[in-house]
Amino acid sequence: MTQPKTRTLWLIRHAKAVSPAFAQRDFDRELAPRGQADVDDLVAYCMNHDMAAASWLWVSPAARTQQTAAPLAQLWRSQVIEEASLYLADAYTLLDCLQGTPSSEACVGMVGHNPGISALLHLLHQSDTDTAPFKELPTLGATRLTFTGNWQDLAPNICTLTSYLSPKRIREKR
Repeated sequence: MTQPKTRTLWLIRHAKAVSPAFAQRDFDRELAPRGQADVDDLVAYCMNHDMAAASWLWVSPAARTQQTAAPLAQLWRSQVIEEASLYLADAYTLLDCLQGTPSSEACVGMVGHNPGISALLHLLHQSDTDTAPFKELPTLGATRLTFTGNWQDLAPNICTLTSYLSPKRIREKR
């Protein structure tokens, strides 16, 4: 009988975006200079540390998530899967998407939006928002979780938080 696989899941909130301009769609907001600098710092950090590389990256089609994901996908050599339902999705929509990940993928990432991406983290990690290291992921908050099973088995309260990165934490570690 085959042993269940340990899976790794990155949940990443997009980096800091520009403030909305008059008549600009939220969907089209791009990264602010600080957001782009934070992404560059995260990529450099991942290059210098033994960080599990996501080979499959679910990404919302919004400009700011695409710009956040692109450098990570290049570093990790990830297959990027743009999924329209991820734009401003709730935790259960995000979970449904992740459950559709091919079983051949051992390490997967998702770049999304708050409040859904933070709610998904709390849902999967069985964390009480009062005792967690954060109530909501900050912009470019990145968490790495693990669980044992198949992607379709991903469910509330089964993941272990193995790392948490944020722009502030990365700056403090320099």
